Amino acid sequence: MRLSSLRHFARDPLLGPTPAGSDQRDHPVIAAIHRRREEGSRPGARTDGRRIALAIEGGGMRGVVSAGMAAAIEQLGLTDSFDEVHGASAGAFNAAFLLAGQAEYLTGLYPHGFGNPRFARIAPTIIGRPLFDLDYVINDVWRQQRPLVTDRIVRRGIALHCTATDVDSATLVDLAGLDSDEEIRTALRASARLPWLAGAPVHFRGRRLLDATLSEAIPVTTPRQTATDILVLQTRPHGVPHKPLPNVVARLTDRYLEKLNPALVELRRTRTERYDRLSSELAGQAAPQANHAGDPKGSAGELNVCVIRPPAGTPTIGQMENRQDQLAAAGSRGLKAAWKALAGEEPELVSTPHAYPSRRV
Repeated sequence: MRLSSLRHFARDPLLGPTPAGSDQRDHPVIAAIHRRREEGSRPGARTDGRRIALAIEGGGMRGVVSAGMAAAIEQLGLTDSFDEVHGASAGAFNAAFLLAGQAEYLTGLYPHGFGNPRFARIAPTIIGRPLFDLDYVINDVWRQQRPLVTDRIVRRGIALHCTATDVDSATLVDLAGLDSDEEIRTALRASARLPWLAGAPVHFRGRRLLDATLSEAIPVTTPRQTATDILVLQTRPHGVPHKPLPNVVARLTDRYLEKLNPALVELRRTRTERYDRLSSELAGQAAPQANHAGDPKGSAGELNVCVIRPPAGTPTIGQMENRQDQLAAAGSRGLKAAWKALAGEEPELVSTPHAYPSRRV
């Protein structure tokens, strides 16, 4: 080998100057989660009178951020502290893999198109096929190549909720009671069915369904009604607004939605405003004074809300990001933010092969 043929090694994407975030262990929601772990509390056998929900935002490939956060929950042994887990779009993927004990696994799949680069291709779009082939990912890749073990989700005893948008009523739908492999996979497809870009509406339980983020990108409507405590995983730093679709994509999407139900067009056009309003509302609810700081049990009848998000100054990736190094770095930033919030320290991350048993049970 000649010295002239040497090249620089690639930089380590898991290292960087971005801060991890803040320690939130004093927050009532996180205190309750830790207390359950310490007491060995199990789903379906609680004694604390609380119902704790996890709500996971998606956002296309930016969902790798909340996937990394879910991986922190998994690695810290906190998954069984939740009673229900809600996911929107890619956040539904993260929710399912977390309950299967595979959150870390999925975080590593994002940089490769959820496990296979065939997931996104321009050529099929030209001949009338979807740009994002999530049916192939969910029904093929996640069965054969990089399996999602849905049996574990059913056995876990924690309710999986996948949100979606009902085409005919233009309203949010909570898909719950998912008790089979087929139902789980269909709910995942429905939750992430981007209009036009990912194909026709998904038919499930007598409804035609599209992507959850048309109606609500941060899935908190249902847990606000069912839970006493909510931990929300967001993919953008506080103050970073929702970014509307590019004009060309917006026009094509609206043309497609108009044919299905004109009310969906209004949902699409108001999505940015509604997202930013909800994000600000959650930030206010999560503030210490809104959550009875110093009282780890919260107050009876009060809803406690905690939000984990990337800290200010964190680079934000787009929902169609496909660069491997950027996706890997974004996943690591999500993991660090959640680890710091939940464990009070900034973890050291390394890239290394991780073996999983080939027996998928």
